[in-house]
Amino acid sequence: MPGPTIARETPSEPALATDVWRLAIGAAMAATDTVAVEEPLEIHLNGWRWLVTMRTPGADADLVLGMLASEGVIARADEVDSIVFRRHPEEPDVANVVDVQLAHPLPELRERLARHAAVTSTSCGLCGAASVEAILKQRPPVAPGPLVDPGVIATLPAALATAQPTFRATGGLHAAGLFDAGGMLLAAREDVGRHNAVDKVIGWRLRETPSPPTPILFVSGRASFEIVQKALGAAIPIVAAVSAPSSLAVTLARDAGMTLVGFVRDETSNVYTGRERLTAAPRPPADRDPEAPGTDPLDFMSRTVRAALDEIGYKISLADWRALGRSERRRLETLAAHAVRDDFAAYLIDRVKHRTGRPPRPLVRSGDPAP
Repeated sequence: MPGPTIARETPSEPALATDVWRLAIGAAMAATDTVAVEEPLEIHLNGWRWLVTMRTPGADADLVLGMLASEGVIARADEVDSIVFRRHPEEPDVANVVDVQLAHPLPELRERLARHAAVTSTSCGLCGAASVEAILKQRPPVAPGPLVDPGVIATLPAALATAQPTFRATGGLHAAGLFDAGGMLLAAREDVGRHNAVDKVIGWRLRETPSPPTPILFVSGRASFEIVQKALGAAIPIVAAVSAPSSLAVTLARDAGMTLVGFVRDETSNVYTGRERLTAAPRPPADRDPEAPGTDPLDFMSRTVRAALDEIGYKISLADWRALGRSERRRLETLAAHAVRDDFAAYLIDRVKHRTGRPPRPLVRSGDPAP
């Protein structure tokens, strides 16, 4: 399905250098620091001034699409004809006005927005149970599955951190990432607002053709009710967060059949709802000595990994396996069980070479020419 036509002028940078005084006990000096940019974005729908939101410039078209989807205005990217960014008449230095042309007529748009706001706003006077019930009348619970190895969840913070360049420069942004069942990062976005970061990755997913299966949404902060609500609207079954969930987030996730994981850090986490999706891949008994006489010399790894190695034509030794970290072994187990073989091979070669200084050895089968 074709997406909207997007036209824009050059946006502002997401970070800005600024002068500061750096203080220490008994001392002060002039210095330069980098801060995250926060600017308004004024959104017009079919000529109607809808709202102004504060955001960090970057992936603005994804933000607009994600917000429209989260607010129940659109379900697909092809419901938007065009997204045109222009300079504000009162602030000509920044391109922070966006004109969105949608296929729906303006009265229908306003009716959709009013109906959605009445049942989803946590400040509308409804109690928590009524809010959840009203949302589930509009959004059906997610389907069962997929199964994800708990070790995959443990790898998400490090994977998301690699896609946060502005946070590394400023320390002042939230981030959200979409991952597949094997823990592969599909898209990541940063913003001063954690809800904006989520809307940006949801908007990216809407624009992808075909839309990729993305069972995991991971956020760098806490898991609020609104974030779980946005994931439900995008039919994302697993929400994980570095920090804590709220009580209403837990209620919504439970009633919607979603998996909610909090405090994902240092290879530990709390699973609040949907534990049935987190199923560990089988592993060999820990007390077996692979070097003992009469034992299978490859029993230090699962049959799933062994089968994947046979398919890609590589082998790894016990020393190679022991050189890998626990999370790396878990990732290989998950990729072997769920991912395409190219992903398994690329991760295997990269990790073994990183840990041992050499790539894994090719598998020599009977009848193959000698190397």
